[in-house]
Amino acid sequence: MQNAKRVKGGRGRRGLSGLGLLMVIVGLIALAITYSVLPASVWRLWPVVLIAVGIFGLLRRPGWVEELDWRVGPEFGRAADRPRRVFSWALIVVGFVCLLFTLNLVDERIVGPVVLIGLGVLLMWRRSRSN
Repeated sequence: MQNAKRVKGGRGRRGLSGLGLLMVIVGLIALAITYSVLPASVWRLWPVVLIAVGIFGLLRRPGWVEELDWRVGPEFGRAADRPRRVFSWALIVVGFVCLLFTLNLVDERIVGPVVLIGLGVLLMWRRSRSN
């Protein structure tokens, strides 16, 4: 079994691992903060990494989806690609929410009441729509 991706020409190729590159960059930033090369306030921006990974996931179409297009058909490839897009959007949203808290733009004490109010409004809206 080959580990290389198959290209239409039949030659195998290896791409750069996006997750591996991200881990190296985060590790280098952590080392720079540890040895006082960068200020500790840079570490508060860690949610930007989640946002960047989410955007990268939306913009880049993985090779395995292209292989599905080629072998099974474009409809199957699009269906397999959908969960990756949902996960990418979830990473972006979670990254922005975490960024709001790490930069102290939102008070933690309001989270519980806002969630309760939001769920209550959602329930009332759904009930009014069903009538």
